[in-house]
Amino acid sequence: MIRFARLVSYLLHPGLLLILMPYLIVYRETYNSFYAFKWLTFSSLFTLVIFGILIIGQRRGIFSDADISIREQRYRFYLFGFCLALIYLATAVYFKGILFSISIAAIGSVVGIAASALINYFYIKDSIHMAVLCAFVITLGILYGPVIFALLVWTIPLMAWSRITLKRHTISEVIVGSILGSITTILTFLFAQYLYR
Repeated sequence: MIRFARLVSYLLHPGLLLILMPYLIVYRETYNSFYAFKWLTFSSLFTLVIFGILIIGQRRGIFSDADISIREQRYRFYLFGFCLALIYLATAVYFKGILFSISIAAIGSVVGIAASALINYFYIKDSIHMAVLCAFVITLGILYGPVIFALLVWTIPLMAWSRITLKRHTISEVIVGSILGSITTILTFLFAQYLYR
């Protein structure tokens, strides 16, 4: 069971989902695979920098492990992620404008990171795995339709089981992460609809 739980956490890891997300968003908007791949490549650089900082921080003892299991250690990671998300947002807006789908997704990322940091600091160690997975599933459901949503939604309880089984999070932490990812995503799409009027 532990091996399967680890496999689930690796296959549905936030880093992998964050690398895939720009491609799927841009492709849905443009139906141009090459253009979507360019945004995937650009976005991957930011994701790789974040995980590079995580690895360096773990080796230097700033972070206890790859999951940053100790709540008090997370604020540094959130601060760095927030700064990178702002740079990503500024770059997307500069090159494509605020109405580009990636710009809007970047706004959601900035808001999500800030909300997660505040929740973590004042309340509970929310599950980033759950937040990102819920955001991923809801985004693809909205962009690609209910069939895709139905095909992916089962991964959410599977990930919750994985994080609890691995003792990385409690039930409350998993629920809070799920709610955060879901609400941030829905609000981002509502904001996009407002902008596109």
